[in-house]
Amino acid sequence: MASVEYLIKQFLSVDKRKIDLSNQNLGDQGVATLAKSKALSKVQRLSLPNNNISDQGAKAIAESEIFKNLRDLDLYGNVISDDGVRAIVESPYLQNLRKLNLYGNQIEVAGAMTLTDATHLPRLTHLYVNANRIRVQGIEALKKAKCRTRLCHLFVDTIEDTPYEDDYGEDDVA
Repeated sequence: MASVEYLIKQFLSVDKRKIDLSNQNLGDQGVATLAKSKALSKVQRLSLPNNNISDQGAKAIAESEIFKNLRDLDLYGNVISDDGVRAIVESPYLQNLRKLNLYGNQIEVAGAMTLTDATHLPRLTHLYVNANRIRVQGIEALKKAKCRTRLCHLFVDTIEDTPYEDDYGEDDVA
């Protein structure tokens, strides 16, 4: 991995509002360094897919005032679980988020339930939680929460797609 400072110089847009650091293997330590970089204080779109970011990295983002202008946070394909989701949802600095992509992480029912009560994310309109470990209970809770919030685009696995047979009654399993 190149130094985080080098990556910022290479990938920060000219207007300093977007940075895409997909597939850079930043890990939690790299994200912690990003979260301290004043060069990112105007960033509205932060893309960090496939960077081996865990709950610790999610917490570094959530606890950083640097990211108070974020509108779009893409954490696709990392290893974030329920604790990382909780940090994001409860962050006082991520209140401007409109789009949150958590596709392909390790979120389970508890994380889904946390997302249903995302009162600290009042502007969130797009939520991607497909390909996680969310069971039927979490999927149904998210669908119900969609009706009560500004969330108008919810991307979650359908109940038929969930691989967890134990969530179905005996009559429902083929």
